[in-house]
Amino acid sequence: MIRFANQHYSILFIGVPAIILLYIFADTFRRRSLSKIGEREFIKNMLLFFNPAARVLRRILFVIGYIFLVFAIMRPQIGTKLEKVKRQGIDIVFAVDVSKSMLAEDLKPNRLSNAKNEIREFVRRRSDDRFALVPFAGDAFIMCPLTMDFDAYLMFLNAVDENTIEEPGTDLGKALQISIKAFVDDKPRYKAIVLITDGEQTASGNPVSVAREIAKTGVKIFTIGVGTPTGDPIPIKDERGNIIGYKKDPKTGAIVTSKLDEETLAKISELTAADYFSASPGRSELKEIFANIDKMGKKELETFSFSNYEEIFYYPLSVAIILFWLFWCIPERSKKLKSL
Repeated sequence: MIRFANQHYSILFIGVPAIILLYIFADTFRRRSLSKIGEREFIKNMLLFFNPAARVLRRILFVIGYIFLVFAIMRPQIGTKLEKVKRQGIDIVFAVDVSKSMLAEDLKPNRLSNAKNEIREFVRRRSDDRFALVPFAGDAFIMCPLTMDFDAYLMFLNAVDENTIEEPGTDLGKALQISIKAFVDDKPRYKAIVLITDGEQTASGNPVSVAREIAKTGVKIFTIGVGTPTGDPIPIKDERGNIIGYKKDPKTGAIVTSKLDEETLAKISELTAADYFSASPGRSELKEIFANIDKMGKKELETFSFSNYEEIFYYPLSVAIILFWLFWCIPERSKKLKSL
């Protein structure tokens, strides 16, 4: 596996088109300068000592040499040892509500954005745990199984939006049922579900009953309410993200206001000896959640990763030096005439 330790230096590749444009400008300037001399025979005699093929070759060598030099600066490394890494942590499944009500803007910019920010901050601060991701609306599925590859996990999280689940509505019970399936062993003491939602249950079924069954397994369900009890209209947006209206009740025609159902969420957490928290822009509630999770204890988690990387920058650097040396060694004209 090859990686680049100084990947940010890839910006230097912009020098390739810059060099090519510089060559084009130099050729244009040279032709204009020669045309002003006016003595065609004199110019023709001078050009007898010039080798166009050599000039093209020198330029190709220089550009390719520059490319290899940038690769060397980026410090390519190759993984040489794959070993098992052991950590102390727990398994956490994030069930995040992606229903249309999560587009309400009582928390700016909207509830869903705040929910995703909660998860990002959570993952950033808990580097020893394993995480899974379950988006839900009227249905739910395991989008990312338990993993310690946080870059991959955040990639899945970034892809989550209000169109991830086609089934409309909100089914908290289904979200919990799918979340419990994401766990891969039988040690409930080290498992937790973090349910992030506005709590509005629109589907049939009772999420409290589902939580009561999960409580028997020993898995804790922490709930985070996103929104406000007073509520906010659910915006309807066009393809560009502009608000073109608000969701209305099909029977009365009144604008629908989505409100945070804290009572249901608190009940779900209470049944599993966990706690309910209200999301805040500053995410101060995370400290309390961490404190509660730490009381659960930790188990040994295993993963595989490359522990040693060998520097191989000297390979592209050597190629670059050779190409630059050839560039300087190949003349564009004979020794009889050194300059135009």
